[in-house]
Amino acid sequence: APHVGAIAARLEDEDGDVRSAACFALGELGAHAAPHAGAIAARLEDEDSNVRGTACVALSELGAHAAPHAGAIAVRLEDEDS
Repeated sequence: APHVGAIAARLEDEDGDVRSAACFALGELGAHAAPHAGAIAARLEDEDSNVRGTACVALSELGAHAAPHAGAIAVRLEDEDS
């Protein structure tokens, strides 16, 4: 997937909708997005609850590649806004 890096770069966009869309797209790419699991996990702390929720779902699509972030995912699952 040649454009994974370009999509991952959008995780830092100032627009929450763009960050959320980037999380979603990376989740859809599954293992191809594995090198960016840390960047997706960083969105679990996003100010936008939609981004936090989408990051959680995206990480779930990465399977074992998201394992190092399991603790952060667990915390986010308890967030009533995500």
